[in-house]
Amino acid sequence: MKLIKRKNFITSVLLLSIFAFLASTTFVFGAFWDADPGELPKTTIKAVIVNGINWLVGIVATVSVIIVLVGGVLWVTAGGDEDRAKTARRYLVAGLAGLAVALGAYA
Repeated sequence: MKLIKRKNFITSVLLLSIFAFLASTTFVFGAFWDADPGELPKTTIKAVIVNGINWLVGIVATVSVIIVLVGGVLWVTAGGDEDRAKTARRYLVAGLAGLAVALGAYA
């Protein structure tokens, strides 16, 4: 029971950190700021949205690869335990599905 609460807490903190990072305006506009001080950036809303989506897809792909790695480690360390092997399979399937979605978004 404690392990589940700990995982939920860590997941919540991770997701809140990612959303706070993505929501900051310096993240979105900082990549395009190459003007002199006092001059506003000359980017379009489309470019800002595309930049944000590319960062989001990159984060999703990274998290998916980490999930696949965790699933692989769980599979290897299962030691014949069926429950741990099932959990590892679920991690692998979820990670590969996330990776497929992220790579499909680039297409």
